[in-house]
Amino acid sequence: MLSSSTSRITFIFRYSLLQIPNFLSFPSSSSLHSHSTRQVDEAVDSFTRMLSMRRTPPIIQFNQILGSLSKTKHFHAAISLFQQLQARGIAPDLFTLSIIINCCCGMGRMTLAFSVLAKIFRMDYQPNTVTLNTLVKGLCLCGNVEKAVHFHDRVLAHGFQFNQVTYGTLINGLCKTGHTSAAIQVLRNIPRYGIAPDVFMYSAIINSLCKDTLVSQAFHLFSEMLAKGIYPNVITYSSLIFGLCLVGQYKEAIDLLSDMVLRNITPDVYTYSILIDGLCKEGKIKHAKSVLAVMAKHGVKPDVVTYTSLMDGYCLVNQVNKAKYIFNTMAQTRVSLDVQSYSIMINGFCKSKMVDEALNLFEEMRRKNLVPNTVTYNILFDGLSKSKRISRALELVVEMHRRGQPADVVTYHSLLNGMFKNQQANEAFMLFNQMKECAIDSDIYTYNILIDGVCKDGRLIDAKEIFQDLSVKGYRPNVRTYNIMINGRQWLLTRCCDF
Repeated sequence: MLSSSTSRITFIFRYSLLQIPNFLSFPSSSSLHSHSTRQVDEAVDSFTRMLSMRRTPPIIQFNQILGSLSKTKHFHAAISLFQQLQARGIAPDLFTLSIIINCCCGMGRMTLAFSVLAKIFRMDYQPNTVTLNTLVKGLCLCGNVEKAVHFHDRVLAHGFQFNQVTYGTLINGLCKTGHTSAAIQVLRNIPRYGIAPDVFMYSAIINSLCKDTLVSQAFHLFSEMLAKGIYPNVITYSSLIFGLCLVGQYKEAIDLLSDMVLRNITPDVYTYSILIDGLCKEGKIKHAKSVLAVMAKHGVKPDVVTYTSLMDGYCLVNQVNKAKYIFNTMAQTRVSLDVQSYSIMINGFCKSKMVDEALNLFEEMRRKNLVPNTVTYNILFDGLSKSKRISRALELVVEMHRRGQPADVVTYHSLLNGMFKNQQANEAFMLFNQMKECAIDSDIYTYNILIDGVCKDGRLIDAKEIFQDLSVKGYRPNVRTYNIMINGRQWLLTRCCDF
């Protein structure tokens, strides 16, 4: 433990990572006006009455109000009331300052949070584990996980203690920022601090490993968990099932679902949806329907993700009518249809050359005040372009811009393809120039479309110039590029022979 309060303050103020100021600067009390909910109004009234009393109530009563505001995420309101407390010269206690630290962290104001920690030391209080955990969590939520780890190391070196919550927070933060190896290292180190790893720590790492397709390593940790008597939960199993689906081991994923049930761990809608989505992406619709039947047997209701996966699967195997049946079922069972649901169904119609049906669904989507995103528009552009309805596609581009949806490289690829198919080569090059003006980066696929388009238009010299210009622009031709050039020359030779 630190020898004196002075050394503790020195430690805080020399903590250069966050450049902590030695003063408090809170938002103005006028920010209360933005929190006009009934709960906040009642809290403000109570707080104001207490401040106006001749005999000031104990700080614990003020803390109760500040604490309730913090729990309901009315952080600005809590800080504004705290500012009034300071203006009246009422001294806060450790609990008061811990609440304010939580509010600062909730707002992402970490420098301010650490200035409150400095005040705790100046008042000769000693922060407890909850306060320190709040700061660690705040840093992780702000994406400053490395700073959170460094803060932990510095604080630990000065004799303060952490608990399971701290390490669970650090491990989860490291995993979410792609530092899985560092998370495993933390897991290995915590027994020396007298902390036992728990299911949440293991599950966070297993989930991260599975997302990185390191499934064998995830199962190694899973076996380690079981050997230590740590019982897996639904998150652990869901992560492993996701990992197995990701690497195409669907039989093993289904077996793991059965093992989960045998261990009396009830799969939730997320678990089932992961498996159904994986099976559908592989076109294994029958297996997906079997999982859906098991899901119904156990009384778990499908959600929008489950249904959307099934729709996507049916569209993948060109069974668009069955996908439409699922789509209608969602509406009948009062499952909220979202933008992705509509986009998948529109994509299914476009792939089946049912573009009018896709456009009707697009209009229905807008009538329901669902805002199409760039993906939705791109699906329609592709469908319209392939059906040589380029003028309708261009009308939608104008509408897309008017609605504030950004066009991307996929948008332009669909339109360029459509223009060349419509024998509008000059218009296609104008669109290509517009693409460059909009600072949308082209790629080799873009140039393949251009070369293919001018070849089919009989402009072999233009095709050769574009091809030769690729290396100047830093693009490497791929197999598709060479095939286009070869086919273009063969087409020219055929035409010459005809004459």
